[in-house]
Amino acid sequence: MEWVRANATHFLFPGRYDAAVCLCEGAFGLIGRSDDPIDQPLAILCNISRSLKPQAKAVFTVLNGAAMLRKFQNTDVAEGRFDPLTMLASSEHPPQEGLPAVAVRERAFVPTELRLLFRIAGMSVLNLWGGTAGNWGKRSLDLDEIEIMIVACKTADPLAAGDAGAPRA
Repeated sequence: MEWVRANATHFLFPGRYDAAVCLCEGAFGLIGRSDDPIDQPLAILCNISRSLKPQAKAVFTVLNGAAMLRKFQNTDVAEGRFDPLTMLASSEHPPQEGLPAVAVRERAFVPTELRLLFRIAGMSVLNLWGGTAGNWGKRSLDLDEIEIMIVACKTADPLAAGDAGAPRA
C-alpha cells in the first residue's frame, strides 16, 4: 500500500495500480471554495482511472443526493446552507475542539450522475449500494441513507482531457 498526500485533481502517478479506495469523502465530494462542482469530481475520477491497471477495481463512498434533498428545506437554500442546483451543502466545523470553525463545502450525488461521471472517466459502475459508516452492506440504496458506495472497474482510458477533467469536444 502506498499513501500519497496530493491534490486529487492534479496528481500523476508514474505507475498503474491494482485498486483504488476513496472512502468518507476523502477527496471525492469535498469541494474547495473556487472548485467547480462538476469539473472537480470529474478530474479526480479521471486521475484515479489513469492510475489504474485495466480491469482494476475502485471503491468510493459519496454523499447521497436523495438524502440531502430530503434533509434540507427552502430556508436552508435561502440562507445559503444548501444549493439544490449544484448539490452543495455549506457548513462550518472546527477541526478540533477549541479551534476556530473552518468552512466546508460537501457535494452530494445521485446514482444516474455517478454512472455518467464514472463512464466519462473510463470506469464502469458495477454496484451502487446504500449505507452509512459502520452500517455498510450489499443492499439497495435507501433514500435517507447518508452515503452511497460505488464499486467500479477500469474499462477504458478517460474521455476527459486536461486538468479540469472536461470532456473532449
